[in-house]
Amino acid sequence: MCEFCAKHGEGKKWYLNVRNYSLDLLSDLRRRKFIREFMTKTIAEGERQVSRLEALLARGKNIPRFIKRFLVWRTKPVHYGQVVPLEDVERIFDMTTTIVRVPCGCRWAAKHKEGRYCFGISIGPPHWFEDMNMDFFGSPEVSRFEHLDFNEAMDHIRAFDRKGLVHSVWTFRTPFIGAVCNCDRAECLAMRATLGLGIPMMFRAEYAAEIDPERCVGCRECFRLCQFGAIIFSILDGKCFVDQTKCYGCGVCRSACKRDAIRLVPPSVRVRKVS
Repeated sequence: MCEFCAKHGEGKKWYLNVRNYSLDLLSDLRRRKFIREFMTKTIAEGERQVSRLEALLARGKNIPRFIKRFLVWRTKPVHYGQVVPLEDVERIFDMTTTIVRVPCGCRWAAKHKEGRYCFGISIGPPHWFEDMNMDFFGSPEVSRFEHLDFNEAMDHIRAFDRKGLVHSVWTFRTPFIGAVCNCDRAECLAMRATLGLGIPMMFRAEYAAEIDPERCVGCRECFRLCQFGAIIFSILDGKCFVDQTKCYGCGVCRSACKRDAIRLVPPSVRVRKVS
C-alpha cells in the first residue's frame, strides 16, 4: 500500500476514495489558480529541469542524493501520480461526473506537438473546466476541451492500453485528483525523472504482473509493450517472465498476450524476483 493510501484512502486505494474528487477541494481558490497556471509554468519549468538533469547524467555526472530527496519532497504535496491499471481507470471514470480530454502538457513541452492523451476529471459540473487557462497550447483549437461520456472515455483508454501507454492518476494540490494521464517514457516528465534520473515522481500501482509459464509461448509481444523493462525473455526456457523489482503494475502487457498468460496480482502474491 502506498503512503497516499494510508493518508488519504480511508481503508481503500486513495484514488478510489471519492472524497479526493470532492467539490470542497475543487472550490479552493488556491487550487483552482494552481490548475489554471499549471500548464504555463509548472510543466514548462519541469521540462527544463528534467532536461538539465538528463544532460548532467549524459556527461557522466552524478545527481546528488539531497537534490533527489528535495525534488520528491517538493512534489508530493503539489503534483504527484500513481500508476493504475485499466480496470481501476474504469472505476475512476465510473465515479466521476465530468471527463474532458485535453492535450498532454508533457508532450507539448518536450516536442511542441499536440497529443490528446490526458483526461481532466472531477465530480463537479461539466462547465467548471472551461474556467481554466489553456493558452499554453498556443491556439484555441489546440487548447479546446473535449467533453466525453463514460463509454467514449473508456474507448480511448482501451486504445491507449493496446498501444502500451501507462495509465496514471495525478494530484493538483494533494490529495485532490484532477487527471488521468496515459504516459510513455519518451516524453512523460514523471517517467523520465523516475526511471531515467532515479527521482521517484510517481508511485507504483497496487499490483504487479505475473506470467503463467504454462500458457506463455515466448512470443515476446508483452516484452515489446513494457515501458519499465520489467519483462525478460529466457532463452533457456523459451518463455517470458516478470522482474518484479522493476514492474510498476500497469498491466498494459496483458493487451499484447494472445494466450491470456499475464495477470495482475497484489504485491503480497509476488513470487519471482530477479536480483
